[in-house]
Amino acid sequence: MAGKRDPGSAKAAAAGARSSGGARAIARVLRDQIQGGDIKAGDWLREIKLAEEMGVARSAVREALRLLEEDGFVALEKFRGARVTMPTVYELFDLFEVRAALFGLVARFACFRAPDADLREIVGRIEAMLEVAAAQSVRWRVDQGVEIGALITRHGSRDAQQMMAASHRKARWHFSYMGLTDSGVLGPIDDWRQLAAALSVRDAEAAAGAARRIIYFTQQEVSRLLLAKGVATG
Repeated sequence: MAGKRDPGSAKAAAAGARSSGGARAIARVLRDQIQGGDIKAGDWLREIKLAEEMGVARSAVREALRLLEEDGFVALEKFRGARVTMPTVYELFDLFEVRAALFGLVARFACFRAPDADLREIVGRIEAMLEVAAAQSVRWRVDQGVEIGALITRHGSRDAQQMMAASHRKARWHFSYMGLTDSGVLGPIDDWRQLAAALSVRDAEAAAGAARRIIYFTQQEVSRLLLAKGVATG
């Protein structure tokens, strides 16, 4: 595997993969290392070496790499392995368009399907986040937004939940792996307030609109920051 990795981190990750077992556990370990910067864009992930490092079967590593490819973290190349990828600005822009549509959809579903207790929990989480958001890091705000999004997504279909889960993983990656957590962007505070208000009264159209605007705000900021960093457009 190319790139420098912290030996202690790699050893702990390998132990975690062995104890958990299975391709999804291995994929989670590798995803965390990519997001944390231990594995860099352009690094190669070799099936045999990973299996030896983690003490797991090659078949499990192979499936883990396939899962990472589905999430857009790596590109599989025949006879060579998996290379950690860096998406272009255009690819990110398209991804956020899909995320906006999905988040609007699940917010709408929540208004129709969520029990009152669930809506109160979601609204409470949004309000608690907004109270302290200005004093927190971008990473904290992204994580809070992802967690709240997951609560809302519980009321979508299984397909919608899986797609949003993949979208959330990518959102964390874009912000942490690409250094966007130091951007200083506060975020779409007014849109979060409007989402909370709409969910409180089960206004499906208003909730869907606010949810989409939250993602569109992030889309604009990510595109702007990446262009400033000189990331490829296509």
